[in-house]
Amino acid sequence: MIELPATHYANVLPLLRDARQPVVPHSVCEGYNPGRVFADDPDRPTSALVWLPCGYLFLAGEPAAELTPAALAPLLLETLVPAWQAAGETGFVLAPFSAAWAALLAALLQDQPHELIYRRTFTFDLQRFAAHRDWAARIPAGFGMQRMDQALVERLGGMPSWASTEDFLARGIGYCLLKADAVASTCTTVFATSTRVEIDVHTDAAYRGQGLATLTAAALIDECLRGGRQPHWECFWNNAASDRLAGRLGFEFKEDYPVYFWEPPAAADGRP
Repeated sequence: MIELPATHYANVLPLLRDARQPVVPHSVCEGYNPGRVFADDPDRPTSALVWLPCGYLFLAGEPAAELTPAALAPLLLETLVPAWQAAGETGFVLAPFSAAWAALLAALLQDQPHELIYRRTFTFDLQRFAAHRDWAARIPAGFGMQRMDQALVERLGGMPSWASTEDFLARGIGYCLLKADAVASTCTTVFATSTRVEIDVHTDAAYRGQGLATLTAAALIDECLRGGRQPHWECFWNNAASDRLAGRLGFEFKEDYPVYFWEPPAAADGRP
């Protein structure tokens, strides 16, 4: 596997056509969000790894027969793990998009501290969401909805899944529900492509249980639809609060797909 220059990332997109995660790996390959891409061939890849600094690795296409666990281990342990650790991550999610990749990861991780967990995906029902398009009229007294600007993004500590605040403001979307100067709830496009966005919602503990996350997410989804981009929702299978919120907003459960959560020990010798 070789690391591709950014000019060749788009060559990997055909391998992601049927990927269970339809936004995050695409966001890197389309040049919206930062990441790194590795493939067996720069021009006509049949297998690829899409790495994101937030601790995710997507494995697409089909691994070549000669790609053994021992051959893959140096790339993971000597290149990707140090890069994740430099970004402040210590636990990693590895998402195989084929049975062959899953088997290769299982063999590689068999003696490593890891866990098989699940990501939950949803489909978006526009008719069910229609009931929330009056979100502005339902904002409680004393609160105000504001589209994120540079001052708000910087106040929130930036958008770490984007290359810069300016890049997020130019290509992403964010809304804040404010009460006076307090940020009660936020919703942002943490990843984006030309046609889809991945949504993240956070409500301050002091304001939970009041339906504010629903309003803030509705504002963002409404703008996505007006701009012709499809909202996407995904969470871990055991995140009941996210599951319920998705249902309220018109997302319907689609499937759970397996991923590996891996916490590698420090290994200076490069062995798995």
